[in-house]
Amino acid sequence: MMINFTLIFVSLLLNFFLFSLNDVIAKKIYLYDVPNKERKLHKFPTPLNGGIFYFLNLFLIFIFDIFYYDLKILSIFGFINESDVILVLLILLSLLILGIIDDKLSLKPTSKSLASTLIFFSFLSIRMDFQIIGLRFEMFGFWLDLFELSLIFTILCFVVLQIIFNMYDGINLQSAIYYSIILLYLIIRNQNNAFSIFCILTLINLIFFAFYNYKQKIFLGDNGVYIFSFILALLIIKTYQIEKMNFYVEEILIIFFIPFIDALRLFFKRLIRNTNPFYGDRKHLHHILSNKFGLIKTNLLLIFPLFFSLILISQTTINLTIILGLNFIMYVYLLKYIKNG
Repeated sequence: MMINFTLIFVSLLLNFFLFSLNDVIAKKIYLYDVPNKERKLHKFPTPLNGGIFYFLNLFLIFIFDIFYYDLKILSIFGFINESDVILVLLILLSLLILGIIDDKLSLKPTSKSLASTLIFFSFLSIRMDFQIIGLRFEMFGFWLDLFELSLIFTILCFVVLQIIFNMYDGINLQSAIYYSIILLYLIIRNQNNAFSIFCILTLINLIFFAFYNYKQKIFLGDNGVYIFSFILALLIIKTYQIEKMNFYVEEILIIFFIPFIDALRLFFKRLIRNTNPFYGDRKHLHHILSNKFGLIKTNLLLIFPLFFSLILISQTTINLTIILGLNFIMYVYLLKYIKNG
């Protein structure tokens, strides 16, 4: 228990130090989000250090766990030796570098998706225990075995999650609040001490980030989205594997519903208008809501469907398909309300 408190205290000091030097670090590596008239409407160049800071948090956790905790925390991922830790650090570093390059050069969507696919392929080919071997549905108690498609399907899930998280990251506080709610829910779902410690340490980083992000002093950047989407994917997969009889595909779809359905809507809308479906614009739900309601109210509206759904899942026996349907109704209502308003 003392080791847990020590690690939490060290994490607090690390984040205080990092975020205090936010501007200095951004100047050293010249990593800024520069405003423009088309999509980026913030007033001043803003540091894109979100992923770098979280990577350093993860590095601290990994090193601390190896030397002082005998890999008890990282055992939640099935890591049993230093080689496992080095592998995932290399994958995280690869994603971080890819994200930084994307932040600096604005890579083409196909190029960065291909690069991410290769990184995920490398990881999942070695750590086959993270491959999704089947899909468990609550409705009719149905199980779909993926057989030889397991690797391809899992890579696709990682890539799609990265894309929808990237599209969802559009206004201040949005990603920090969304990731935090997912982590808090997974803590309740998993109820493993080491799992909880890892999530709490990530939450500490997100709290610091949210404070500075609200003040428009830091953005997550593509480097942050790539790191967080990968870690959250690992946590979801491990929870899915552990909770074999209680964690279903429908529940995962509920967790990711708003980012997924909004990305899907824009994908087809852009295709219909003969524009590239992978290039960004300001037609996302969060952009439309923020123009009408402002930052705080927009974040509350965006997070309400997820928060409401997770309460229903944890406190009632309502069928997950019905809750998924309620999410769709709330999403359509938001769009209709904006249009009519």
